[in-house]
Amino acid sequence: MNPDYEKQLEAEISRELRALPELAAPPALADRILSAIAQRDRVPWYRRSWVSWPPALQVASFAALMVVFGGLCLASWQLAQSGTAAAAAHRVGEYCSWFNVIANTLAALTNAAILAVKKLGPGFLAAGLFLAGMGYALCVGLGTVYFRLGFAKR
Repeated sequence: MNPDYEKQLEAEISRELRALPELAAPPALADRILSAIAQRDRVPWYRRSWVSWPPALQVASFAALMVVFGGLCLASWQLAQSGTAAAAAHRVGEYCSWFNVIANTLAALTNAAILAVKKLGPGFLAAGLFLAGMGYALCVGLGTVYFRLGFAKR
């Protein structure tokens, strides 16, 4: 577009918007908003966001959280150094070993499918997809017929 036209249009829109009168909020809405603001101030400090807590409580809670975090770090380091962590990791690995079996099976099936497509050619793949689509359409069509026959009004 023309930059001069855009500037003129912007100036005209701005002028029209400034000429509009101020809209007043309905009295009921203003009262509800003022009561909501007043109610927010009456909420106890522990129900407010952490930023609005008293500074002494902010410092105390931050220090407590730092102590808890340090304790968790120390406990995890001690657990990692002990032999029980290795035993637990081994047990979890045994429980989850079937994930590895499934992944290997899927990889083998994928490689077999890729090899079959390469050896048989894209025509065979297209014919197979066409036959699968036709079989799906046949199942949907027969299902629709059986459903209508089963629920037909007599």
